[in-house]
Amino acid sequence: MKALTTAKPDTTVVADVPLPEPQAGEIRIRVHSVALNPVDALYVAHPLDKGFGRIIGSDFAGTVEKLGEGVVGWSIGDRAAGLLQGACSVNLRPGAFAEYAILEADLAIHVPANVSFDEAATLPLCSLTAVQMLFIRLGLPIPFPTTTDFPTNYPTKPTHVPTILVYSASTSVGLYILPILQYMSASHSDFKLNIIAIGSAQNHAKFASLGAHHSFDYRDPDWEKKVLEVTDGGAGIDYAVDCLSEGESVAQISRLFRPAADDGIKKTIAVVQLGRAWGAEDVRKDVETRYGTVWTCLGHDIVYNSLVLPSPASHRQLAVDFFRFLSSGSRDDPSKFSVTPNPVRLMPGGLDDIPRDGFTLLGSGLVVNRVKSEKTKQHMRPISAEKLVYRIYG
Repeated sequence: MKALTTAKPDTTVVADVPLPEPQAGEIRIRVHSVALNPVDALYVAHPLDKGFGRIIGSDFAGTVEKLGEGVVGWSIGDRAAGLLQGACSVNLRPGAFAEYAILEADLAIHVPANVSFDEAATLPLCSLTAVQMLFIRLGLPIPFPTTTDFPTNYPTKPTHVPTILVYSASTSVGLYILPILQYMSASHSDFKLNIIAIGSAQNHAKFASLGAHHSFDYRDPDWEKKVLEVTDGGAGIDYAVDCLSEGESVAQISRLFRPAADDGIKKTIAVVQLGRAWGAEDVRKDVETRYGTVWTCLGHDIVYNSLVLPSPASHRQLAVDFFRFLSSGSRDDPSKFSVTPNPVRLMPGGLDDIPRDGFTLLGSGLVVNRVKSEKTKQHMRPISAEKLVYRIYG
């Protein structure tokens, strides 16, 4: 089969690789669509090891083509989506940018009838990242059935309606944070949140449709003041998710928290990058920052960002339960997901074109340093509130 693989020096090549065989508990999927994430480009430009020939890519969707021994709940021809680790760790685990991919059956998502492969491919990595940030790192109540038991950081009898700030809400993670929070509010009659989204003004209507109560432009020099004005009595926020975590953003957010901690809520910012991308010296001392990586939900300890990160059984179980919840479809319309997929920018071409166009748009470092794309090509316009998707088959 054809696959996009790492090559020396820090480049990629479409190579012929052996067709993988599903082992016990696994399924083989013919890949129809893949969605790009910044980590896919990052670890091509800055490989985590000196090897090559690794299959790149995380998010994909397609049709089940073969079942491993003991697999239940799946049939040949079923539509499925999932995520793989690709070259995003030192572990030699193949990625998704190929004609076929192997996935553990209980970590696969059934794709409802009225969801396209393109839409489904946007879902796994960033929606699971959003779940991890909200329920593991921030400790909010989990709104879907699960056997996990993470510590809850939401008061039994709140003295006010807590506020959560979603910074850089137009990122793929942000666009999943909002609908998951929206679902939470609709699912728990005793659970209330004041949701504030920070992002470009052009996306404020989108944020509102996904459940944000207030939206402010990060370019507005008064955005911090405006955030405080819409919190409970101007006291400040209670939770935050920083979907950018670069430069001054984490420190800015930390200044917006309520001054007191006597309400039973631990003041926490869930960040998407390690502190070297934003620095800790200016972060308010009574505000905790919590970093994590979605790969710990896949059940394999990983070597990542110079760290050895264990994969607790509870993390993997949360992923299994969340993907089962997604697979059941919406309560109002089972032919759709309960969580709205990201808007899709369908990119021209296939595997060969991912590094040239897709990785160019994503860059290989900080978002602020992304190279401005060619304005004469519509598909190469700057990314805003959408996911880059390529079709591999069909």
